[in-house]
Amino acid sequence: MIDQLLNARLKTCIPNVYPSVAPTAYALPCAVYQLLETQVTTDLDGSVGDEGFVTFQISISSESYGQAKILARAVRNSLIIWKENGVETVEWLDEHMMADTTTQATLHRALLFFKFYTSV
Repeated sequence: MIDQLLNARLKTCIPNVYPSVAPTAYALPCAVYQLLETQVTTDLDGSVGDEGFVTFQISISSESYGQAKILARAVRNSLIIWKENGVETVEWLDEHMMADTTTQATLHRALLFFKFYTSV
């Protein structure tokens, strides 16, 4: 469920959003998100709950460094205040900027890492 909610939330900042991997013919700018980790909460008696922490990496790609930074800020500002549909807590973990020269045109990437407390 968090995947669909995150996809919709990211689309309010970036028009092209893809889960896991961008398709071969993707449009720029875009965001690709990947689930990195799920930590399910347990009760004191050891039973597993239906809530937990999920960590996502969001990779924003653009043909310009400035646009990648602007989009990264928009995503960060949107997600850190996000509380709806079971998303209870959001923690911004880290951010990196890099250039990808493995494609035909150099792409500038912003990598954002977030941890959400939500239904899993």
